[in-house]
Amino acid sequence: MRNFIILAALFVLGMTTTQAQVTFKKGTVEFATGIGVFSTFAKDGATTVIPPVSARLGVRLSPNFSLSAYAARSVSQLNNEKLSDGSIRDLENEYTILGLRAAAHASPGEKVDFYGGAMLGYNIPNIDESINNQPKSDGEDVPSFSRPAENEFTYSAFIGAAYYPLQRVGLFAEVGYGISILSTGLTLKF
Repeated sequence: MRNFIILAALFVLGMTTTQAQVTFKKGTVEFATGIGVFSTFAKDGATTVIPPVSARLGVRLSPNFSLSAYAARSVSQLNNEKLSDGSIRDLENEYTILGLRAAAHASPGEKVDFYGGAMLGYNIPNIDESINNQPKSDGEDVPSFSRPAENEFTYSAFIGAAYYPLQRVGLFAEVGYGISILSTGLTLKF
């Protein structure tokens, strides 16, 4: 994760130092909504019930810098996992992230916007676990390497690009750590 943040910072720094035509002005408002291509929980063998969806609302503080509010949610299930003692476990994970994102932008043309930045967020996991179709009680022992899911602050980094085929409507793709490894969607500027 640390290497990813360093690479993202270098990428953003490199983008912002190039001479480019900028189509965004101070005060431009942007709204984007997207869907995650890969769920963060896919590696656990979970099934996606609600794909990772996100929305952000931001404002350009300058042509090359924006500040955005961010919200994202996903729901995943893992059913019929056989445990070492022979019991069967079912899990449902409702995962929400709320955050504030800062991004640096570079626009090498009238229709393209490259960006990268960081987010300070708050994770809100809600995990329902049952063993043999019985809810797991809070007092049950858990392995020492495991801890219960808790609401907590988090940080992440991201890089992405938006292409505007129309003056105010664009498509974006973004890579980063959060609700999804790769997200794509629609962005609007006002």
